[in-house]
Formats: sequence, C-alpha cells, structure tokens
Amino acid sequence: MLMQSEIAGMGRRLLATVLDFVILHLALTVVLRNMLLPPAGVWMVDFIFIVVYSAMFLGITGQTPGKMLLGLRVIDAQGGGLNYGQTFRRAVVKWSPVFVLFIVMAVLTPEEVYQGPAAGEVMDTVEVDAQSALFSSVAMVIGTVGWLVLIYAARRHPDGQGIHDRAAETYVIRTG
Repeated sequence: MLMQSEIAGMGRRLLATVLDFVILHLALTVVLRNMLLPPAGVWMVDFIFIVVYSAMFLGITGQTPGKMLLGLRVIDAQGGGLNYGQTFRRAVVKWSPVFVLFIVMAVLTPEEVYQGPAAGEVMDTVEVDAQSALFSSVAMVIGTVGWLVLIYAARRHPDGQGIHDRAAETYVIRTG
C-alpha cells in the first residue's frame, strides 16, 4: 500500500487531465480543420488520438505532458512502470464518458450549425427538434455523471484510485 504522502491529490489530477485534453484537442482542431469529416467523425478521431496519446505517454514515461507539468506519475500496483495493456485500458475507461457525450451531441446537432452561412449571408436560426434536444440533454447528463462517478470513486478510495485506475491496476503519485 502506498504512503498517504505519495498519493496525488484530486485537484492536481483533474488539472492534469484538463491540460492533456486542451493540448491534444487544440492540436487536433488545427490538423482536422480542413478535413471533410462530419462532426461526430472529428470527435471519434479526437477520442482515438487522446486514448493513444495517453496510453503511449504513460507506457513510455508514466506521465502525460499534463502530468509532467504538475509533477504526477502513474505507476502499477507494484510501484513500477506500466505495460501497454494497462495504459490502453486506463485511457479508454477514463476518456469514454466525456467522448460518448461529445459524439452523441455531434450526431444530434443539425448539420447547418457546423456549415454556417455562406460568405456574406446571415445565418437564420436553426431549429432543433424536441427529440434531438432531449437526446443531447440526456447525453450531457450521462457524460457528466460518468466523470463525476470517476471523480467520486477516486475521492472515496483510500489510495485515491479512480475506476480507471482500478481497471488498469494503477496508482497516481506525486513526483515532487
């Protein structure tokens, strides 16, 4: 069992996750801007890249750039490095709640919102039918609840392990 002083705090972990998401999403937005993908396709590409990004960095160094900046490292249950099975399992469980939300919302958003008006035209209002609005709201609630469950589980666990950590048998520790 880890010493309590080694376990990373929830605030640092959340900030590292947000930093990783922002870094990768901004980079992918620039790269994917001119590709002819539907919105749901863009979010699927984002999901695949963030899972690979997380898994590869954790497999090589035990740290993503966000974790490096905040002095965190992910270790296995014996205190050593991670294998790629652990890193991919951890990344998929961690990122699925938010990306399911984004993908569902992208599918349900009318195409006119993404295309926008032609040059020099003013966009009229886009009508969203009640069923799409309901599904978007439900998806948002489910995605939010999914991440809140991950956060709650980590806060309640004596070693700070979230569901994604338990699925991969990992711990997040402070490095400095």
